[in-house]
Amino acid sequence: MAWLAVDDNAHSHPKFVAAGNAALGLWLRCGAYAAQHLTDGIVPGAIAKMYGSKPQIAKLLAAGLWHEHGHSCRHPKCAQPAPGDYFIHDYLAPYNPSRAEVEGKRERAAEKKRRQRAVQDPLPNRGGFADGPHENRGRFDDDSSTDRTPEYDDYAGHGGASPGDSSGTRTHANPSPPLPSHEGGEGREAPAGGVRGRAALSQIAADWQPRDEDVQAAQLARADAGREQLTAQQLDAVTRKFRQRMLDDQVRAAGFGGRWQQWAENERTEAAQGAGGVVVPFAQQPMTKSQQQRAGLDRLRERLNGGTAS
Repeated sequence: MAWLAVDDNAHSHPKFVAAGNAALGLWLRCGAYAAQHLTDGIVPGAIAKMYGSKPQIAKLLAAGLWHEHGHSCRHPKCAQPAPGDYFIHDYLAPYNPSRAEVEGKRERAAEKKRRQRAVQDPLPNRGGFADGPHENRGRFDDDSSTDRTPEYDDYAGHGGASPGDSSGTRTHANPSPPLPSHEGGEGREAPAGGVRGRAALSQIAADWQPRDEDVQAAQLARADAGREQLTAQQLDAVTRKFRQRMLDDQVRAAGFGGRWQQWAENERTEAAQGAGGVVVPFAQQPMTKSQQQRAGLDRLRERLNGGTAS
């Protein structure tokens, strides 16, 4: 799902006021169409005529909210539409991602899912029989009770002439634990044609280290969330704190790679203190869409009351 971004100051922008409410309804519908279909701000003429009228289109063009073929707008991101089509002024970054950016983010999210599934427990069923349906889907390789897998929503929006910028967990049933491994107690898949069995739950080893795949998955998730990549020193610090926490809480599991990934994904980096820097747990979660809307309404009320929005 994509989103249409509208700045909270748009209601009073001169171009919006000049266009009028009826034309802005057309602007909004066509903006949502462009975000959904990843047109990079192009509005097909047939869509514009289906959603609105010629006078409304003329008002958007006169206000500078839309451009037609042959326009002379100097904004570098305002492309020339084909004859009969229109371009939404100032649609792309920093307000809205391009088609390439959205598709790239979706591919990275899909690749992360593929990486996670690659380290799943390959046991065919939970009853220990040789055949039967595979019941261990959508999980990390280490959890012994429940899995919490972050879900990422694609976010795309739309800005318009002056508007600027202003995605849960799913719990799965307890599957069979993975096979034991000789590398730090981590759960691994059984070799092809080998005998598959259950791994005993155990505490984390004092010298446990995450696998390269765990580190790559955590760094990829941080990149998708817009967070800085962890340095080697920060990764060491995260791992030390993770091991100590697992020991303090006496956590017993067949493996700890997935738990470590979630820990590393949510670490918040701060300004370096000395040469090594410091890593602290990430505590504040990003605001939800409804929280952002409520905050915008609070700022509007304060302005109407004569104050200054924070």
